[in-house]
Amino acid sequence: MIQLNKSAEDQLVAFYPDVEVSASVDAVYFNYVQDYDQSSGSFEAALLSKKQWLVASVSGSDVPANTGQYTIDIYELIKGASLFWDTAEEVYDLSTVVWSEGTTDLEGQLITTERAYISGSNGSSLTTYYSPNQDGAYITYNS
Repeated sequence: MIQLNKSAEDQLVAFYPDVEVSASVDAVYFNYVQDYDQSSGSFEAALLSKKQWLVASVSGSDVPANTGQYTIDIYELIKGASLFWDTAEEVYDLSTVVWSEGTTDLEGQLITTERAYISGSNGSSLTTYYSPNQDGAYITYNS
């Protein structure tokens, strides 16, 4: 199980891959779904080590804000991929985007699916308004 903290600046995440990771991949793509309300999102992380276990560096600012249990699919992130038909056959096979929309960051093969606990904040934000004029007026109509 992966544990992440929203308030931590940089944190290391280690996970065991289910497939062999390409040697040229230096980043991963985390696609998360919260188990409680099914909210979802994604963020990127740099790969620091590709030995038996993969180690990635995650920024707290990328982590979802709400505390809870999550399911995370971790994919290879293909950065700087060329979108030309005649030069990108392998990348095209790994791509999950519409080819004509063209992007340089492509989601590659699924590396693993992990459970995660994220420590965040479930508090709602409150806005307090202060001004020198605290006088208010309203009109009530009686019919």
